[in-house]
Amino acid sequence: MSEIQTQRPTMGDLLKRFSDKETLSITQQVKGTIIFLAKNQALIDIENIGLGIVRGRELYNEEFLSRLKIGEEVEAIVLELDNELGYVELSFRAIGKDKLWEEIAQAYESKTIVDAKIRDANRGGFLVKVKGSDGFLPASLLSPAHAIKNASVGDNSLLSQMKKYVGQSFKVKIISINQETETLILSEKSVSDEIANFKMQKYKIGDVVDGTVVGVVDFGIFIRFDDDLEGLIHISEVAWKKVEDPKKDYRVGQKVQAKIVDIDKENRINLSIKQLLNNPWIDFSKATKPGDKFTGTVSKIVSYGAIVVNEHDVQGLCHISQLTEETLDNPSKIQEVVKIGETREFTVLSLETDEKLYLTLLPFKKAVKLQEELAANKEIEEAARIEAKAEKSLEKEQKTTEKTPAKETKEDNTAAKKEVVKKEVKE
Repeated sequence: MSEIQTQRPTMGDLLKRFSDKETLSITQQVKGTIIFLAKNQALIDIENIGLGIVRGRELYNEEFLSRLKIGEEVEAIVLELDNELGYVELSFRAIGKDKLWEEIAQAYESKTIVDAKIRDANRGGFLVKVKGSDGFLPASLLSPAHAIKNASVGDNSLLSQMKKYVGQSFKVKIISINQETETLILSEKSVSDEIANFKMQKYKIGDVVDGTVVGVVDFGIFIRFDDDLEGLIHISEVAWKKVEDPKKDYRVGQKVQAKIVDIDKENRINLSIKQLLNNPWIDFSKATKPGDKFTGTVSKIVSYGAIVVNEHDVQGLCHISQLTEETLDNPSKIQEVVKIGETREFTVLSLETDEKLYLTLLPFKKAVKLQEELAANKEIEEAARIEAKAEKSLEKEQKTTEKTPAKETKEDNTAAKKEVVKKEVKE
């Protein structure tokens, strides 16, 4: 309490007081009326006794003191019958503690929302004060509005981002109490979840929402909409082209529009930006056939080839075998043929129904022949793999058979092997 409340007793009032302190005893609980109140002390008029004073740590705490008013009847515990000022020394500590913990217990039982003032932060969460008692708000139980999404656990910026909330008050619920140690465990998420559950009733899959980016991570973008609701746009739903790093195109605070594509049982919301955009593959696949030219920019080089994107965000792969007539036996040599950021004219080798586009830098007829040879070799390799697996499986079955025939014909062994191969092919 920063300002002294007036209405001080006059000297005449004090002289009129009389004392009968012999009726009091140490630790006795007394009632009186507040006649003076300041940040560091309170004067109490105890009827038929005289003046009592509560000061220092015996005021209990600011939370309790802030509720007191001049003229209010209060209870206190007697500490000393006659102090150096001639007053009865009193304490609010036991009384205040009991009253505040009674309120805390009620708030805990009824799951009432209370205010938690942030005193400090560490990597695990926030140290807070609730009704004058110490509490801890774990980072995992923060609301989406305050959760830190742009820093990893080992990132030094994590703590600095949390420190900015020191001095603020969050709406929380008490989820655990320990009166012996006077500590509380709190959850802000339970409050936001309650609000979110209510708001989610008006949304359904297919709705389009306007939101703000509140976090950009490797696997997608978090956006907040309708004040308390938050959803994830997975990296695969950011654009029709393959997105490697969402941070390149999106930043915190950016406004976006997205479509709700899923709401799970826990009301977690999945959104999509790309489903609000025209799929460039549809028009491209209708107008394109193998052998057509494809002008695109090399966006990424991988061990198996180069990823190429055209001006309409249609993406294709030029396999390492289709980059040059010379066989590239080492992926590092790909950059000798094409470079990231380079725009080249490729030839469409094939378009697959699952929206996969394969390109080539070779003459078209030669590229097709090479592709057919690679496909045939792949089939041969797969057949050999299945046969080898079948032989191994048959060998294992023979070893585990309790009674092995003394002599097994070649025909029987071949038949058994065929059966295992059939089984492997089906799988």
